[in-house]
Amino acid sequence: MAEITSPSKAEKTVVVVRGQRHKFMLIPIMAHNAKWFEAGPVTFAVEGRVLGDKDGNVGERGASIHLFSADRSEEYARFDCFEKVPHYHYILNDQQHNIVWGYDPDINGPMLPWALGVIRSRLPSILRRSGATALAARVEKEGFDVSVLDEVERAMLEAWDRTFPGTDMVQEGRDWYHRWKTIHPQFNTVDD
Repeated sequence: MAEITSPSKAEKTVVVVRGQRHKFMLIPIMAHNAKWFEAGPVTFAVEGRVLGDKDGNVGERGASIHLFSADRSEEYARFDCFEKVPHYHYILNDQQHNIVWGYDPDINGPMLPWALGVIRSRLPSILRRSGATALAARVEKEGFDVSVLDEVERAMLEAWDRTFPGTDMVQEGRDWYHRWKTIHPQFNTVDD
């Protein structure tokens, strides 16, 4: 019989999030740090992101895929392929809320290939879940330019690399966060 051992204390702890509704909008994309990819009825953006901890050090880093309307006026989903706590959001523009879901890389593998596969095969479902039913129907009828996903993947890898070591990006991210928190004081608060 195999011996069962308990996990070592050295193993990393992962925050598990399962469909948690946040009654606030996400911090917006830093457009000047993003690369944009038009794909017919939708537009994708890729952004390297570094989040600072309370002491101003790098707390979290990685790259994000943002899913927008073609005219970039509304964001519908965000895939945060982060180093420590990868996750994704459905953005509910009509309610000014978002729903966050944790991602399990141990079961699903690296998040980037998963996210690209989901976008490629389930984009209308993502849009519907975000409340963009008319756009979902349009994508089902007309499709979208799937070929941009290869460019999105390359841009994600480049953005990921730019976040290391990330110390140069911490202050800008921190300033951006504080400006958003001033406008939306409920940002990053969760009701029980």
